[in-house]
Amino acid sequence: MGNRISEKKQINNHGFSLLELLVVMAIIAVVTIVTMIGINVLYKGNAKKLNKNLYSTISELKTNTMSKAGDWRVVIKKDDGDYVISMMWRKDSTSEYIEKDSYRCGAGRISFTYENGTPSAAKADFSTDEMVIEYARDNGQVRTVKVGADNYVNKDDAQSGVFKIKTSGTEYTSELWYATGKVITTN
Repeated sequence: MGNRISEKKQINNHGFSLLELLVVMAIIAVVTIVTMIGINVLYKGNAKKLNKNLYSTISELKTNTMSKAGDWRVVIKKDDGDYVISMMWRKDSTSEYIEKDSYRCGAGRISFTYENGTPSAAKADFSTDEMVIEYARDNGQVRTVKVGADNYVNKDDAQSGVFKIKTSGTEYTSELWYATGKVITTN
């Protein structure tokens, strides 16, 4: 009788069927696609937010320069894998600039550049370059858009420059007009 019980409880060791493997592979494919779509949406959101913060910081720079005491500037750079837009202030020409406000955005899969005038003119890439923007206190014009020793204002007879932020096939732009100091964004 002991043999009959053990014969009935045999273990089925035939492995997985082809159908079971196909179902598992389909589930993995769906999860992968959903994850990739989610990551792309996240990067597009970061790029859009970077463009909006760029626009608001440059607009605030013009307001601060014309209405508040001291010297004001915006510094745009890449630091430890992030793009950083900083509002800087100093009391007078003898003091050091201090950071009043800054915005950080992860730079993964985001391209951030500045083109002066036409695309064939001077170009700054914030993965390697640092930019300083300053306004004139008396008339609100852009006084400086500087990368290294190179001031883009009035270079190559350009009237404006364009910030381009690209990710996952999407591009956001903000145009800075030198004569008026106005910044226009397209998102």
